[in-house]
Formats: sequence, structure tokens, C-alpha cells
Amino acid sequence: MTSNEILTTYESLSELTGSMLNAARQGEWDDLAVLEQRCQAYVGSLMQTDRVRLNENEQHAKIAIIRTILQNDAKIRALAEPRLHELQQRLSLSRANQRSVKAYNAQRI
Repeated sequence: MTSNEILTTYESLSELTGSMLNAARQGEWDDLAVLEQRCQAYVGSLMQTDRVRLNENEQHAKIAIIRTILQNDAKIRALAEPRLHELQQRLSLSRANQRSVKAYNAQRI
């Protein structure tokens, strides 16, 4: 990748994390998951890229973009954490109910 392609990829990643943040704010968790997969594809392509020297302006631009990505990520996590906790509680309750039904059925036999 050229330095321009790298910066364009980072910019696309930043826009994608912005869309992810909007999905999280609206509680569109399925959309968020789809966007996260697209995000992983961008990250994967960046990880497979050979190191490219960036000039000073490009480095500053890259740093600014990464900061935006990290800020979006932190906001997404803050919105997703309560939902994840709620899902964990529901799963625990469901497992407890399943154990109760199994125990009840075992006593009836």
C-alpha cells in the first residue's frame, strides 16, 4: 500500500467506527455486529501491509484519525457494556431455569 492508500484506509475505518457508534446509540446491535465485521476487514488489511514511511504531515493525519477511532471505540464500549451485562444476566437466568426443569423432570420419572 502507498501512504495515500494507508491514510484512506484509516479514514474509512474512522468513518466505519462512526457508523458503529451511531448504531450503538440507536440500539441497533445487529447492525453494529455487521459493521464490526467490516471494521475487522480493514484492520486485517492494515496489519498485512508492509511498513510504509509517512512524512510528517501524513503521520499527524494518521495520529488524528487513530485518536478519533479510539474515541469512537470507547463510546461504543460504554454503550455496549450495559447491554452485555443484561445479556449475561438473561443467560444465567435461562441456565438456572433449564437446570430447574431438568431437576423437576428427573424427580417425576
